[in-house]
Amino acid sequence: MKKVLIAVIGGTAIGFASLAQAADLPYRQASQGYDYPPTFTWTGFYVGANLGVGFGGFNGPGANYFGTSPTGGLLGLTAGYNYQSGNLLIGAEGDYAWSHISDDATYYPGVSSTGVVQNIDTIRARFGYAADRFLAYGTGGYAGANIRGVLNNVPASAVADQTFYANGFTLGLGVEYAITPHITAKAEYLYVSLASNNYFNNTPNYASVGANLNLLRAGVNYKF
Repeated sequence: MKKVLIAVIGGTAIGFASLAQAADLPYRQASQGYDYPPTFTWTGFYVGANLGVGFGGFNGPGANYFGTSPTGGLLGLTAGYNYQSGNLLIGAEGDYAWSHISDDATYYPGVSSTGVVQNIDTIRARFGYAADRFLAYGTGGYAGANIRGVLNNVPASAVADQTFYANGFTLGLGVEYAITPHITAKAEYLYVSLASNNYFNNTPNYASVGANLNLLRAGVNYKF
């Protein structure tokens, strides 16, 4: 009986030792760098650059004087901050883009005109869903830009070249992917609506003009 008891105790001890060693194995592997890599997090500050195209239309009573279908390119810089909790993300982003989105029109017989949307900036909130390195988000907030109007072949007394800053709003959608722990790439669409200003007040028929634009952009960010 004593021999059986010793055998049982010895077998039990060996079993517990084996279980302890198995339980300790992942910890040792993790400490040696063999465990699975940690889940990516989007939390943090970032800066980046983007480029794209813009198209849409001028609006207001004088829209036809600026052209009906302005198009052009843009190149911009971005900065922002994300906070991720679980799969949900909230953030803030601002950007500034050098742009030349323009069209030509006939102001009245013998006088041509050009409308240009220049230097678009936005300040937006971002709300997204993150699945490890992939992020899908919606965004919206303030937008502003310079809208320039130019008349050709007008009397010297007329105001032929005016630029006003137009305030407005923007809404959009985007996707972003983390290529490395610090480098991400994104693609997004923004709808931008800009309020009207009055142009060419010294001419017989002044133009009240704003703009509605669609922006398609691709960018690269560096996350700190």
